[in-house]
Formats: sequence, C-alpha cells, structure tokens
Amino acid sequence: MSLKKPRKNIYKILDSATHMKGILNAVNEGVITFNSKLKIVMINRYALNLWGYSRDQILGEPITSMLAKPYTDIIKKYSRQNILSDRLNSLNKNLEIYGIKENNEKFPLSLNFVENKIDNEVFYTVAITDLTNNVRNKNIQRCILKISNSVRVSTNIKELYKDIFDNLRVLIPTENFTISLIISDKYIEEYNYSTKKEVDSSRKKIKSNIIEPLINSRNALNYNQEEIEYLKEKNKLNKTFKTPKSYIASPLVINEEIIGAISIKSFDNKNLYNQEHLNILKFISDQIAMAIDKVKSVEEMHYLAYYNKMTRLPNRTLFNDRANIAFTNAKRTNDKYVVLFLDLDEFKIVNDTMGHTAGDDLLKVISKRIVKSVRKGDTISHWGGDEFTILAKIEDTNDNKLLCERILKNIKRKIIINRKRVNCTVSIGGAIFPYDGENIDDLIQKADMAMYVSKTLGKDNYTLYNDEINKKMKEKINLEVAVRKKLEQIKNK
Repeated sequence: MSLKKPRKNIYKILDSATHMKGILNAVNEGVITFNSKLKIVMINRYALNLWGYSRDQILGEPITSMLAKPYTDIIKKYSRQNILSDRLNSLNKNLEIYGIKENNEKFPLSLNFVENKIDNEVFYTVAITDLTNNVRNKNIQRCILKISNSVRVSTNIKELYKDIFDNLRVLIPTENFTISLIISDKYIEEYNYSTKKEVDSSRKKIKSNIIEPLINSRNALNYNQEEIEYLKEKNKLNKTFKTPKSYIASPLVINEEIIGAISIKSFDNKNLYNQEHLNILKFISDQIAMAIDKVKSVEEMHYLAYYNKMTRLPNRTLFNDRANIAFTNAKRTNDKYVVLFLDLDEFKIVNDTMGHTAGDDLLKVISKRIVKSVRKGDTISHWGGDEFTILAKIEDTNDNKLLCERILKNIKRKIIINRKRVNCTVSIGGAIFPYDGENIDDLIQKADMAMYVSKTLGKDNYTLYNDEINKKMKEKINLEVAVRKKLEQIKNK
C-alpha cells in the first residue's frame, strides 16, 4: 500500500462532538475513519495491531482493502449509489464480516458505523470488534458437542478417532494426529490418523517415546523441529521417530489418572502451532479422554460377551452363533464342516506343579499355535479351562486329517514357561456336519466323545466320531451308573 497524506478536514473531525462520541463508544476496540471515497483518514493503534499494518501503510488506502468479499463489493456498490449511510449498519446484522490481515489471514469481526459531516463532506467512523475469540469459543463448543455425540453413534474406537480428527481440523491445522493409550508401565498403544491414510495402530515402548516427558510430568508439549532433533541427538528420543516440523501434545486424564495423550503434528509447516493451539488442545483433551473411555468401555463389554479375556479367542457363545450361521448356509450349498473338540493332555500337572499363572501362560501359547494351525476362515473357541473347539469347512475327511495333524505337530513343539520346558500334547475328537448331526450341540457332544477315545488311545491323537464310539460310550456310561449305584447300596448297608 502507498502512503497518501490525509486531508486537512481530518483535524476538524477530531474536534467534532460526533466523532468524539464514536471514539468513546469504541473503548478497547479498533477505530477507523474513512471518507465518502472510502479512503482511510484515521486509524487507532488497536486497529493497526489487529490488522498488522503500520500507520504509513494504511492511511489513504481504501477501507475495502482491509475487508473480505462479499462485504467489500457491497460497500463499493452502495457508495456509488450514494446510499452507503442508510445501508451500512443494517448490513452488519445480516452478514458475516471478515478482515484481511497484512499476511492475508482472515479473521471475523463486527462493525458499528457513525456518520460525520464536516463542511459538507461525509466521513464515517467505524468501531471494530474482533470476534476471533467468540468464533473460536463457538467452534470449541461445537467440537466438544460433536465429540460427545460421536460417543453415541460410534460403533468402535477407530470410528471415534476419525470423528475426533475431523472435528479437530476445524480448530487446529491438523495433518496428522495420534492417540496414545497407556496399556502397561512399559508400553503404549498408538493410533495414528492422517489426511493421507486411515487409522492404523501399533504398540510402542514408552521409553524414549516423544510423549514420555508428558506421561512423567502430566504437562502438555510444544516442540519444533530443532527441539525434536536435539532430543534425538541426546538419546532421549528414539532415533527411528520421524521428525515433524511442528508438534503439540496434551495428556488424556480420567479421574486424575493419565490414560495417554493426544498429539498433533505437521511434516510440512515449520512452527505451525502456537500457544493458542496448545491451549485449545488442552481445553478439549478432557472431553476427548471421556469419549475414548466411554467407547472403549462399551467395546470391552461387547468383547467380553463374545471373547475369552485371557486367550482373546471367541467364547462358546460366539462359536455357537457362527456355527449356526454356517450350518444354515451349508444346507443350501451342501457344504461340509468338521467340529473339533480339543483337550490338553496333563494340563492339571502344570497347574499343580508350576501354579495357575504358568497354566494361564501355557493356554496363551497353545491358543496362538492353534490359530496358526487353522485357515483364515475357520473359527476357534476357547471353550473353557483347557478345552478348545474348532469349526472348519472341509471337502472330505482327508482335509480334517491334515488339519488335526498340523495342530498336533504345532502344539507338541518346544514350549518354555518361566524358563522351564513344558511338554504339552492335545487329544482331539471330531464330528462332521451334516453326517453326525445338524446342530452344534449334537456335534459338540459327539466330538467330545471322540476326544475321549483319543485319550484312551494314548493321547496326542485325533479320532473322528462314528456309531461304534457312540455304542461304547453308552456302555461306559451305563457301567459307571451301575458302579455308582452299587457303591451307594454298599454305603447304605
């Protein structure tokens, strides 16, 4: 902008009562005076600071150079029609008005005009109120409300993270954000989201992690590129961490307990984040923490209803549901399924000699090995105790043979629990849909019978159900019943 000398009438304006009234009405606000040709003839220090111009830059320039469209176009139109005085204040009630700073950044404002006439020349004094804080606070409240609503509609934690990401972008320039949740004294689970990819997650060590100081101090972080590189050089930060150019983070706290952190970073813009951005992040982090806690609680409740907490495998409820769906579809497609019942051999010895914790660790190992033995579409269930079930689609009995042999081989491999070798094998029984039954209860019962036959054959074996097994099991049951009755008779004599 070029400097132009103000007209001498400006001094008369300064002495006018009307103008003084306008000044008094604009305490702690910006004040600008311009003439009928829209040229600025006076501007106070507050307005200069608000726009970022010097006085020499702005005097003599049109008022429209400081405002954004469409407001500027309207001012020019009404000025040409000589109705500017009648329309200015009424326009302000119906339009969103934005100023344009010296760096081209837009900011919201409100305008209140006072008309002055000196020596038949019209001047306008305008009181300016910066609405940035008002708009920001409204956006913050809107963001908090939307995050709260996301708790009701989100079906899983990843959906919630996407909603948080989308809402944060309204308040803070966000290219990439991370939710870090503490899962133990040593580890965090990181969920990353960016404009370029969907949510991904990974487990990281807390040690030498960028949020380690935050976890230890519970204080928010604001790093620039140089500070992060310095931390790397001093071995206080993992050197594999990709250095952003700007980084801010705030703790996530529930009931005074820190559960993790939310961080925002930019790989493109240096020193992008300031204290105001950090304050916003800190302000909404409590709401984000509560939202995450609620959704994770719902997820956990749903998970525990269908999965075993220790082995992370489906429980019998989910297994039965999947089996019933598979069997319903199989009746139309003529598909065949095998239901396997697995029981660990001598598991009680491990519990008795090494303790229940060691027994639990063994079950976790066995679970992983069973998972590796089956195909992707097969369903595995931790039925209870040391018992597992498998539902697998097969073409023929040979498919079942190969599956069982893989399971037996993988489970028999060397296992170390508490630095001690544990010898573990499994006995397997199987029943085939639809030949041995058409509902899951019958098939489980018959697979269980076949499993006991495997036990009697020396364990570490598999057996498919047949009618002979059913006959022998009935005989065994009848014999056991007869023995119990005889013992009771002897006892009662």
